[in-house]
Amino acid sequence: MARRISRRQFLMVGVGVTFSALSACAPATPAGPAEKPVETPKPVSEPVKLELWAFVNTHARWFRSMAEDYKKDVNPNFELDVKEIAYTEMHDKLLVAHQTGVGAPDFGDVEQGRFGGFLKGQIGFVDLTEWLKAGGYLEKLVASREALYTWQGKVYGVEHALCPVVLYYRADVFSEPGFDSPIETWDDFVAAGKTLAKDDVKVWALGQWEVLLRQRGGDLFDADGNVTVDSDLAVETLEWELELRDRHGIADEPPGGSVYNPSWYGAVKEGKYLCHVSADWYAGFFEDNVPELSGKWRAMPLPVWERGGRRTSCLGGTGLTISKTSKHINEAWKFMEYSMLSVEGNVRRFLMTRLFPPFKPAWEDPRLHQAVEYFGGQDLGALFADVGAEIPAQYQHPYRPEFYSIWSGKYWRDVLDGKKPAAQALKECADELRKMIEEEL
Repeated sequence: MARRISRRQFLMVGVGVTFSALSACAPATPAGPAEKPVETPKPVSEPVKLELWAFVNTHARWFRSMAEDYKKDVNPNFELDVKEIAYTEMHDKLLVAHQTGVGAPDFGDVEQGRFGGFLKGQIGFVDLTEWLKAGGYLEKLVASREALYTWQGKVYGVEHALCPVVLYYRADVFSEPGFDSPIETWDDFVAAGKTLAKDDVKVWALGQWEVLLRQRGGDLFDADGNVTVDSDLAVETLEWELELRDRHGIADEPPGGSVYNPSWYGAVKEGKYLCHVSADWYAGFFEDNVPELSGKWRAMPLPVWERGGRRTSCLGGTGLTISKTSKHINEAWKFMEYSMLSVEGNVRRFLMTRLFPPFKPAWEDPRLHQAVEYFGGQDLGALFADVGAEIPAQYQHPYRPEFYSIWSGKYWRDVLDGKKPAAQALKECADELRKMIEEEL
């Protein structure tokens, strides 16, 4: 029996996750001062108490830790009230607060899959673009990660995590006598999988096509906001993943329908899955839920589609935002700068949350390069930094939440069960999404 999930299991991303999204337009709110160049203000002397909503408990602990030091180092009259709220409740409450202009916190820690829903109508977040430019932070942050919080040229959030996707694999099995198959390309991976997969032992859990699509340079939407869910590349990538099961016999649907389900971890513990494609944060999921396999797992860059190609993708993310209705926007920015845009803040977050930072100046800090016992003493930080420069963009869109709802609710099951071809399902899903966007514009 797998241990109960205790780490960020609510980070629901990709295929099979339905997001609740509200689409009402918000009333006009005062423009944030960050919409024009603003010099970083000096610390205020009067008492300042800010409120922050977070849905990840490890994020909340890190914010509190940074607030304590900010109070010591910058403003002795600073207080930060961090409220931990369940994933769905937090995002729904924040969306309503922005739509009504009433009750929003100073900060909202918004998950990337829900972020698009906040871009409809009057946007309630402060535009951080000029502040980020003035501080030189756009060059220090991995630009492709900031795409998740950018809309129509304006940046509304700062990402917590690099989220590089790697291939986790059972090193003990891959090093067994008689197995000598170096894995550089996905063709190599398929060949290795055919050697290692047998009976009910597999090397792949279906549901990763969106990650693979981004590795290949595609996405659900393009940089101009066009729906690209049914592009030739998207169709080809989904068909390739399905062939891992239907043609090569090395994959199947994860137990319980999700790689965050206790049944999946039970199967991993029993050795039924030898590989998994996921982001940096999933390393902690293995440690928490399958501690019995400590020392047997390793991680490597993703196999490439062609020689010299991209060796990673991206999955997940959460961005810190400032509400326009905040009465202390300047002080909120200063705390964001102190915590999210400093080497010390990013390193401490890694130590407390296991999220490898998207802040490049922190990558060489030795505290990010500790040997991880669970992964046989591997320096996972070195791997994440190595592929970090190759992270693809993941474009945000007001209707990204609707895509996940439509796809998981109406099409993915039929594709898995062979009731509808991948090309037809993606085309119907994309057309439904385009019609929804057109009707609501």
